[in-house]
Amino acid sequence: MNIEIMPIKTRYLKRGEDYLEVIITSLKREIKNGLKLEDGDFVVISEKFVAMGEDNLIDEKDVKVGPLAYLCYLWSKYIWGYILGPLLKTRPDRIKNLRRMPKEETLKHKQAVIDKVGLIYALKPASEGGVDLTNVPGTYAVLLPKDPQKSAERIYSVIKKELNVDVVVMIADTDATYRFLRWYITALPYAIDGIVSGIGVLGYVLGKLAGLLKIGGLCGATPLAITGNEVYKKYSLEEILHIADVADRCRSDPTKSIHQYMEKYNTFEISEEILEKVEHTPIVVVKGWKS
Repeated sequence: MNIEIMPIKTRYLKRGEDYLEVIITSLKREIKNGLKLEDGDFVVISEKFVAMGEDNLIDEKDVKVGPLAYLCYLWSKYIWGYILGPLLKTRPDRIKNLRRMPKEETLKHKQAVIDKVGLIYALKPASEGGVDLTNVPGTYAVLLPKDPQKSAERIYSVIKKELNVDVVVMIADTDATYRFLRWYITALPYAIDGIVSGIGVLGYVLGKLAGLLKIGGLCGATPLAITGNEVYKKYSLEEILHIADVADRCRSDPTKSIHQYMEKYNTFEISEEILEKVEHTPIVVVKGWKS
């Protein structure tokens, strides 16, 4: 099987900018440079790229911290950092990050998660409910797209109209899907049909347990929406998850953790000027996949 995976570079997308125009411009550039985009190819889009374009952000400096945020902060730092993390074989670098999480920033972030998606997500140690702090400016956090299926359908329609090609469009989140026995689960609020979602931290715990007990484990990135050329309906959920994962793994990754911000820039906040200088590949074309 000759699978081609091509990350597509774009400029940094500021909040509220026309992400559809950036997608088309970037794909046209690559087509001019030799990319042969064909019917049935997958165009996988980062959920953050879509959410940024839809201006679905929250400024965490304005968040009013309540008692539940303190509970989630202590739970993440101490229970996850010293008990559950080691028990569930969480990566040592992630355990280290939990143990040194900044209090003020974490409290505001946990409160934002509680306000926007709920307590069951804020109890997750990191990547809570898809509310993302990485590669967004200042004290902003980016939420998931409000309706990823509608967003995917919009992207598909524009690609078909502008490029005259019938692709499959997928919007995917780096946050994981796991297999637990015969079920696929995620800690995100929603995902494509076939993946159990909306269960918050329980999805993460079950996923980690499945890996430890050898009854499943990590599958990779989570597809939030899929539409377009109906060839994708011939694929199994496992194959769809694999496509999402290979697309996610090939993307450039300028800064994956807020702790990397501190190490690299001596701040937990990052400016748009810095973000404009790093490489962004929120679009990935996957070709040659056969069911």
